[in-house]
Amino acid sequence: MDVAYYTVGGLQIFEGKGFVEPYLWNYLSEPKGLPFPAFTYWMPLPSLLAFFGMWIGRSALFFWAKLPFILLTGLLPVLSVYMARCLLKNPGYAWIAGGLAVIPGIYIIYLPLPETFVPYMIGGGLFVIVAFLANFRWLGNWDSLQRFFLLGLIAGWMHLTRADGLLWLFAAAGIVIGRTYPWNLPDKLRVAIMGTVVLLAGYLVLTGAWYYRNWLFFGGLFPPGNTKSLWLTDYNELYSYPNDHLNFSYWLKSGWEAIFKARVNALGINLQNFLAVQGSVVLVPLILLAIWSRRKLAMVKFGILMWGVILGIMTIVFPFAGSRGGFLHSGAATQIFFWVMAVVGLEQWILWMRKIRGWNLSFAISLFGLFLILVNTGISIWFFQQRVLGGGNDPIWNRSIERYQKVAQRLGELRITNDALGMVNNPPGYYWATRMPSIVIPDGDINHSLAAASKFGASYLLLEQDQENLIDLYQNPKDSSNLQYLETFNNVHIFLVLPRAD
Repeated sequence: MDVAYYTVGGLQIFEGKGFVEPYLWNYLSEPKGLPFPAFTYWMPLPSLLAFFGMWIGRSALFFWAKLPFILLTGLLPVLSVYMARCLLKNPGYAWIAGGLAVIPGIYIIYLPLPETFVPYMIGGGLFVIVAFLANFRWLGNWDSLQRFFLLGLIAGWMHLTRADGLLWLFAAAGIVIGRTYPWNLPDKLRVAIMGTVVLLAGYLVLTGAWYYRNWLFFGGLFPPGNTKSLWLTDYNELYSYPNDHLNFSYWLKSGWEAIFKARVNALGINLQNFLAVQGSVVLVPLILLAIWSRRKLAMVKFGILMWGVILGIMTIVFPFAGSRGGFLHSGAATQIFFWVMAVVGLEQWILWMRKIRGWNLSFAISLFGLFLILVNTGISIWFFQQRVLGGGNDPIWNRSIERYQKVAQRLGELRITNDALGMVNNPPGYYWATRMPSIVIPDGDINHSLAAASKFGASYLLLEQDQENLIDLYQNPKDSSNLQYLETFNNVHIFLVLPRAD
């Protein structure tokens, strides 16, 4: 769904339709109808990059939407090698960090797609480099101001990529304070004030138009309704309609036991993601060794602090979104840092083994570094096989889109027009496949779906097997007072929505 969302966002801009969406995939911002302003929950940068690729190719083909992300992926080994060269005692082994970035394990299937992973990895890597490693001394007295402006730009890039990217603006402000405090001298206070100004200027260079657009459409700096996601007691409540019940009182009524269990469960899943995705399992001991051996470095302290804050937010504040991919996406900002830490840890371990066993430093690091890259290669191949190719003759990755295309053809045969509004499980994917508008099937029983259909004018409903809240209807499709069951096509039940008596 994420890839479809960002691709369609770029497609809308490419086709001259602007920042609007021909579907509703949630109801948090109290939409009045379609089309609706785009990017009220997710941020626009991946779609802007997808549009840029389409504009370059003068084509809406998916390849052109992917092209900017493919090219940006090429920066990951460059940034990893640069960071590693700054931290390793022997910079000649930085190629191992580059190798891990070239073959990144589970990330392999996501990096070349219109998604947040690559922009966030690049932003996080650049942030650390600019804040702690880059040398601007040639600028003389302008060193700090140049650094602060670039940090503002990077923070703006990250916020336009993900909503939690705003966290990196606060991190940049912390860098300004850390580099200028204490303000007991007039010069230091002046640099602190000017640094804050140039930091915000850099940030607003990229985000200013975004805030202006929000102000025009919504009368505020941020789209309405997103704070409701703070009060979920189950992930699927993200799709609730109506959703006025999502507030602090509702959240509190779920009980402290349920609240605690949700966060413990999220913590477990998020740590598993760190172990398997960010650490490829075998990298984790080396990462921990590097963090301990370099624990006094400001860069290492910062990297661990940011990862811990992200983990805390995606565990305590947003446990359901966090455990369903939020932490995986947000944590990508620290991925280059972890690849580099793994190589630093490898070097530290080999140095210890040289003292104990007399190992040849160059041979051992090269051998084990190649082993780590081969492990990532194996994980990449396995995950690509599982999630993209599958076990059949046709790739499982494309099946949902192809199913929607076939269903759309059948709808035409049933005389349901392309401009008719439908209710589906995945509106962005449905539009991408069919160019037909839709709204998401809301959480709750069929009455909630009928209420949404009545509000927005949906005339048909496509019920798929993974629609958990309507599984009874899927298993026993039948007519009701407001639904007419037409048929099942390609494992999708097709219903007509009848006018409600009220």
